[in-house]
Amino acid sequence: MSLLEGIKSPQDLKKVPLRDLPKLAQEIRELIVSTVNRNGGHMASNLGVVELTIALHRIFDSPKDHIIFDVSHQSYAHKILTGRAQDFANIRTSGGYSGYFEPSESEHDILALGHAGCGPSLALGIALGEIMRGGEGYIACIIGDGSLTTGLAYEGLSNIIQENPSNLMVILNDNGMAISKTVGWLARWRGKWLPTLRDELELDRDFQQFEQVAATLAPKVPLGDVVLGLGKGLKSAIQKSLIPEMGHVWDEMGFSYLGPVDGHNIAELIEVIDKAQQYSDKVPFIHVLTNKGRGWGPATQDPTLYHQPGPPKVGPTKPTYSRVFADTVAEIMAADEKVVAISAAMLEGTGLARVKERFPDRVFDVGICEQHAVSVAAGMAREGLKPIVAIYSTFLQRAFDQIVHDVCMNDLHVVFALDRAGLVGQDGKTHHGLYDLAYMRIPPNMIVAVPRDEAQMRNLLFTGIQQSHPFCLRYPRGEVYGVAMPNEPEISPVGTAEVIREGTSVCLAGVGELVYTALDAAVELSKEDINVEVVNVRYIKPLDPVLVGHLCDHINDLIVLEEGTSVGGVTASLLEAISQREGRSPKVHQMAVGDIFASQGEIPELRSRYGLDVDSVVAKVRVIIEGGD
Repeated sequence: MSLLEGIKSPQDLKKVPLRDLPKLAQEIRELIVSTVNRNGGHMASNLGVVELTIALHRIFDSPKDHIIFDVSHQSYAHKILTGRAQDFANIRTSGGYSGYFEPSESEHDILALGHAGCGPSLALGIALGEIMRGGEGYIACIIGDGSLTTGLAYEGLSNIIQENPSNLMVILNDNGMAISKTVGWLARWRGKWLPTLRDELELDRDFQQFEQVAATLAPKVPLGDVVLGLGKGLKSAIQKSLIPEMGHVWDEMGFSYLGPVDGHNIAELIEVIDKAQQYSDKVPFIHVLTNKGRGWGPATQDPTLYHQPGPPKVGPTKPTYSRVFADTVAEIMAADEKVVAISAAMLEGTGLARVKERFPDRVFDVGICEQHAVSVAAGMAREGLKPIVAIYSTFLQRAFDQIVHDVCMNDLHVVFALDRAGLVGQDGKTHHGLYDLAYMRIPPNMIVAVPRDEAQMRNLLFTGIQQSHPFCLRYPRGEVYGVAMPNEPEISPVGTAEVIREGTSVCLAGVGELVYTALDAAVELSKEDINVEVVNVRYIKPLDPVLVGHLCDHINDLIVLEEGTSVGGVTASLLEAISQREGRSPKVHQMAVGDIFASQGEIPELRSRYGLDVDSVVAKVRVIIEGGD
């Protein structure tokens, strides 16, 4: 029997002999690699934290103690060690485990967590709650160096220092990467000492054999005998003495800095974490060095590519919307030197990495700093540049105040490209882009456009650059619909819709690719002599007044198809416009994902589940024709 087969809970892990833990780590890696190669998911980041996760569950008593991963996409080993190994093969599938923390799965997942930088704040709140209610739980917050590019992380760290709770530690999982290489001050700080550390420590045989020669090394360290006697981060003290500036930034902030620690040496991790928990009079800040992709050659060699590989593709593939977006941005940049592009640690995902190769001085990666990305774009626009801010829909939520206050209040020409809008598939509820149709139409001066396919996306992006107001373009994840691309882009007049198919008393108003769902449903209904109209509501704000007038004058039942929340989106926009007219108006029906946090699954499967497929639309029209609702 494998070691992993005997692990049903963290308590079982504590019974495994220390000498066998590296073998357990290898078994966990093998399970992660085989599963992600089949299902897709986060590969490299999870391979990098296997030993750290084993050490944490060896020391702490989850769920009494709480382990928080910032971000929890690196929680695969945690899930495996907390009773989910047997069904781990179904992770990220419909009805299977989430790829992130999910409290409904296990009491060991304390909160649903999918966005970066919130870990320190959540950990502090839980720690203070434990203290105030008389609990005995200890909280370990593991934060990646990518997450430490966020402003929110430093707000939390600052408050941790202020409160100094005795039941909390922060562990920096430092692999030098978010999805791609980390940017900002932390990356520069890391770059100053890491080469020296490797030269002076990793290649030093005495240092590698620290446990055997501690007495010899101790005299080389200021107060070395005292440190040895107290047993407080022995190896860390020697490291900081050899390279003094390494930990000063964290010590000066008010933490008790320990490290760097070898993140793949389980015995060393256990020793340092255990001592830090027992002896520190300030909140420990343990600096752990890990290798993203550890233990599997392809992920080690290209951790960016294997950050989140998708499941294997069968048959021919089409370009993605992100690829068409990037190609269009490059086309626009070549024609207009005032155009710049900004992303928040998503150059690869948004396609802008390819654009940066061609225009290295006009594409900016600001790190996981969505608020900053929007504000810096506002500053650029004020100086006459034309910034395109490319951020996933789910992440742009974090910058709502900057969108309202810095961009829209000043009516600045910033183009927002919302990638991964709508249902995104296996990443599930933390990453679905279901709310931008509601939140992006709220601010005054904002224009909101939704293309039905890749050709219209190109046209609308050109339109967004040509006009002079805040402009939002949302488009889905994955492969394009597959239409012919015109040689030259066409400007799509702001505030206009398209009648795609003429009909009689029932109109299907499609948003985005759901226009084609509406068209397919119309073809099916025509076989039953039901002739429905299909319109493309390509501008959500401002709505086409001609379309609104037509709907009020000629349509009895309007069915709105939108891949988003049922609150505040396109249906609400149409109802608002219709309510301002006097006289007759259509009865409005909504087909949307709902007022929910949608679960994970393949996108076609999710559209069927939430009633946004052809069969559901056909059934809805039939009910309406028969006098139902």
